[in-house]
Amino acid sequence: MSDDENPDKNELEKFANAEGQPNQPGPRGHALVRPTTGLADHLVGARAVAVPRDDEKILQRLKIMAARAGTSWFYSIPVKRKDGGLDRIEGPSIDLANTVHFVVGNCVLETREVDVGDAWIFYARETDLEGGSSMERAYRQHKGQTSIRTKDAERQRDIAYQIGQSKAIRNVICNLLQYYCKFAFEEARNSLVERIGKDLSGWRERTLKGIAKMPCELVRVERVVGRASKDWLASDISAIISMMQSVADGMATIDETFPPNEPVEPVGEHGTSAGKGGGGASAPSDSAAADPNKAKAGKS
Repeated sequence: MSDDENPDKNELEKFANAEGQPNQPGPRGHALVRPTTGLADHLVGARAVAVPRDDEKILQRLKIMAARAGTSWFYSIPVKRKDGGLDRIEGPSIDLANTVHFVVGNCVLETREVDVGDAWIFYARETDLEGGSSMERAYRQHKGQTSIRTKDAERQRDIAYQIGQSKAIRNVICNLLQYYCKFAFEEARNSLVERIGKDLSGWRERTLKGIAKMPCELVRVERVVGRASKDWLASDISAIISMMQSVADGMATIDETFPPNEPVEPVGEHGTSAGKGGGGASAPSDSAAADPNKAKAGKS
């Protein structure tokens, strides 16, 4: 018997076809990706804005703010060279990126994440409405990253999530608004070195107290810097303060920043090795311990 001679079979096939079931419910499940505003889908070219940018005013504001920001605007993380020595990678912090996004203006920031089991992949998009350009950057954050010493697994997981999100945001802003971020970074770093140079002995003393409070053995810091503490220059102290700030912010552990006798594996610019080093960013119990500038302000 042919299909044409079997009306029941034909009706069954029509019923099984989705087109034949206009009221069929959609598939169940949960979306892995949060929807965005859809701005990137309909943005075409530059737009007219109420207050156009004035580069001179933007740079002047950033210069003034950088002089006050100090180490909160940049980080420093040591990396191992092939010859066994240590170099430092420095770059703008999330605080700097957020400020640049605010000062430059006429930009829209969107974030979303994909849960891939043992990690989150964060997607951050920065859209320049005035310039008509847009950029998206992805960052993979391991859920098991250990940033502080705590037995609260949920708290550790929340901190790992926030660190991953912050790094994705920082990366996309510093890439799309690269000119402004580089300027702000240089201004913040140079202003700190200048302030330290005006009171080198006082900054050295406060930095040594901060190292002891972390706690971290002084010899480990001296090994990274390449000089004994009595010979530290203003640039050395500035670098130490920024590295301590990276630990306090959870961007690196104490052992990754100031390796013990056995050097730890190198770490990248935007990530840390989960679980390595054993130490966490909780060693400096307050930001003033990691930033002598804040400690100084607290005494005044």
